[in-house]
Amino acid sequence: MFTELLVQAQQHHDQEATLHILESFVPKIKASLRQVPADYRDDLKQELYVKMIEVIQTFDIRALK
Repeated sequence: MFTELLVQAQQHHDQEATLHILESFVPKIKASLRQVPADYRDDLKQELYVKMIEVIQTFDIRALK
Protein backbone atom coordinates (compact mmCIF):
# COMPACT_ATOMS: atom_id res chain seq x y z
CA MET A 1 0.00 0.00 0.00
CA PHE A 2 2.78 2.44 0.92
CA THR A 3 4.54 1.72 -2.35
CA GLU A 4 1.35 2.42 -4.29
CA LEU A 5 0.94 5.75 -2.51
CA LEU A 6 4.51 6.69 -3.31
CA VAL A 7 4.01 5.87 -6.99
CA GLN A 8 0.78 7.88 -7.05
CA ALA A 9 2.46 10.84 -5.36
CA GLN A 10 5.42 10.84 -7.74
CA GLN A 11 4.09 9.82 -11.11
CA HIS A 12 0.64 11.37 -10.90
CA HIS A 13 1.48 14.30 -8.60
CA ASP A 14 -1.35 13.07 -6.38
CA GLN A 15 -1.54 15.43 -3.41
CA GLU A 16 -3.91 13.10 -1.57
CA ALA A 17 -1.37 10.27 -1.79
CA THR A 18 1.32 12.61 -0.50
CA LEU A 19 -0.95 13.62 2.37
CA HIS A 20 -1.59 9.96 3.29
CA ILE A 21 2.14 9.31 3.41
CA LEU A 22 2.72 12.36 5.59
CA GLU A 23 -0.14 11.38 7.91
CA SER A 24 1.41 7.97 8.46
CA PHE A 25 4.39 9.71 10.07
CA VAL A 26 2.40 12.03 12.37
CA PRO A 27 2.80 9.86 15.52
CA LYS A 28 6.57 9.64 15.07
CA ILE A 29 6.86 13.36 14.36
CA LYS A 30 4.83 14.25 17.44
CA ALA A 31 6.95 11.97 19.60
CA SER A 32 10.15 13.43 18.21
CA LEU A 33 8.99 17.02 18.64
CA ARG A 34 8.39 16.42 22.35
CA GLN A 35 12.18 16.21 22.69
CA VAL A 36 12.61 19.71 21.24
CA PRO A 37 12.10 22.93 23.24
CA ALA A 38 8.57 24.26 22.73
CA ASP A 39 9.82 27.49 21.12
CA TYR A 40 11.30 25.53 18.20
CA ARG A 41 8.59 22.91 17.60
CA ASP A 42 6.46 24.74 15.04
CA ASP A 43 9.43 25.75 12.90
CA LEU A 44 10.95 22.29 13.06
CA LYS A 45 7.62 20.66 12.24
CA GLN A 46 7.29 22.81 9.12
CA GLU A 47 10.84 22.04 8.06
CA LEU A 48 10.24 18.31 8.57
CA TYR A 49 7.15 18.36 6.37
CA VAL A 50 8.91 20.30 3.63
CA LYS A 51 11.82 17.85 3.68
CA MET A 52 9.46 14.86 3.69
CA ILE A 53 7.64 16.20 0.64
CA GLU A 54 10.98 16.65 -1.13
CA VAL A 55 11.96 13.08 -0.29
CA ILE A 56 8.59 11.71 -1.44
CA GLN A 57 9.02 13.46 -4.78
CA THR A 58 12.64 12.38 -5.32
CA PHE A 59 12.75 8.88 -3.81
CA ASP A 60 13.91 6.26 -6.30
CA ILE A 61 10.85 4.02 -6.52
CA ARG A 62 12.77 1.55 -8.66
CA ALA A 63 14.56 0.48 -5.47
CA LEU A 64 11.24 -0.82 -4.11
CA LYS A 65 10.67 -3.33 -6.89
